[in-house]
Amino acid sequence: MNKKPHFIIQFVCISVVLAAILLQSFTHIVKMNPLKGFDKEEQPPVELSFKTYYDGSYQDYLTEHAKRNTGFREFFIRNYNQVAYSCFNKITNKNIVKGRDQELYLKMYLNEATGVTFKQHFADVDEAKAEAQKNVEETLRLIDTLHQHGKAFLFVFAPTKPAVYPDKLPSYYKNHLFDFSLEEYYIQLFKENHIPHIDFYHYFQDIRDTFPYPLYPRTGTHWSEATIPYVADSVLKKLAEITGYKLPSVHYIDDNLSTDYSVQDGELEASMNLLFPLNKPAIPRPVFELTDTVGTDKPNLLVVADSYFTQLRNSTFIEAFDAWEFWVYNRDVQSSNPQHQWKQLDQLLDADKVLDNADIVMAVFTAPMYYTYMFGFPQTAQNLFQNGEISEGAKLQAVIQMIKDNEDWMKAVEKQAEERGLTVEQNLRRNAIYVLEKKKQKGQ
Repeated sequence: MNKKPHFIIQFVCISVVLAAILLQSFTHIVKMNPLKGFDKEEQPPVELSFKTYYDGSYQDYLTEHAKRNTGFREFFIRNYNQVAYSCFNKITNKNIVKGRDQELYLKMYLNEATGVTFKQHFADVDEAKAEAQKNVEETLRLIDTLHQHGKAFLFVFAPTKPAVYPDKLPSYYKNHLFDFSLEEYYIQLFKENHIPHIDFYHYFQDIRDTFPYPLYPRTGTHWSEATIPYVADSVLKKLAEITGYKLPSVHYIDDNLSTDYSVQDGELEASMNLLFPLNKPAIPRPVFELTDTVGTDKPNLLVVADSYFTQLRNSTFIEAFDAWEFWVYNRDVQSSNPQHQWKQLDQLLDADKVLDNADIVMAVFTAPMYYTYMFGFPQTAQNLFQNGEISEGAKLQAVIQMIKDNEDWMKAVEKQAEERGLTVEQNLRRNAIYVLEKKKQKGQ
């Protein structure tokens, strides 16, 4: 009988917790910190019908929806991840590997360093070299075309963390490093063919033991924020050398040491989704500015790159240019032009004008990206110069998307489709073709 009050208290506590979870599931009244990293978008709702019930799609939707909307889901996941990491030294994110001295590595770069990526693309080294030679010849043709249109070209070789800190790799990866570097071979070919480039790959390896701060943060995978002023200054000096433009220099103001890391310096830790932050040393979040900018004629910059350009794009480096475009993976667009920002490249009706207006074209890539060389940018550029299009039908699709993005225009298209007995998609295409024909008549 004495134990009865304890059971009641236990029952009430459990009921309160379950009720709180249920309330949070429906209202999300408590704002939770979103989980970081890749997450698939939730599928559109599936309506209940005989078909969806008997084929199981309705039940699958309900199950997935319940998982995603469980109250305090973010807390429970972070708590599980924390226990796995703290008690069992296990990282639940399979894309992250922990090396010596708590150094975190992204699996994609480890696969490249150990030859896994190489073996997925090539049968042997000779085949890889032949492909690289072909790509370099294509690059030379691209440079010739750019020069004919009065544009300069610069290629930036960005090193990976495993290439700079192989000694901190986990034992397995350290003992299985691949004996051929595709990046080094490209650097050799670029030197032999006198292609303008900056080799940060070897430079970072040379200075890693003398640089006062880590070249790569313990909890990130891109070059650290501490390196960005030096990278920016080197790029600006090289661009001034090959273009003749009077570009500014970088003036370093302060180290600004902090344990509050920038998004990219702490991106791998964030993707681990732990309950508590990792212990981290203070590293710079440097403060720097551009000098000698008064009276300079700023060029326009077009960058095709992977994510290694992001930190430059987010710094004062970008202020050295009058207008700029960043074609991420030759697919997504970031731009000083608000109308282009966050569009996809094949949605840009004036992509040819962007290329035509650029004074400098710069490519920035790191090792895993040489297996999909510049993501087809040389061919994209040739298409834009020759046809004014990125690919066949791209402009038509761009106009269709433009119509869909305009609510009033889309309503008019739907009404017109109903009046003429057409499907909405058929009438969308008719309207897009009409717009393009009018542009051609006006010489646009």
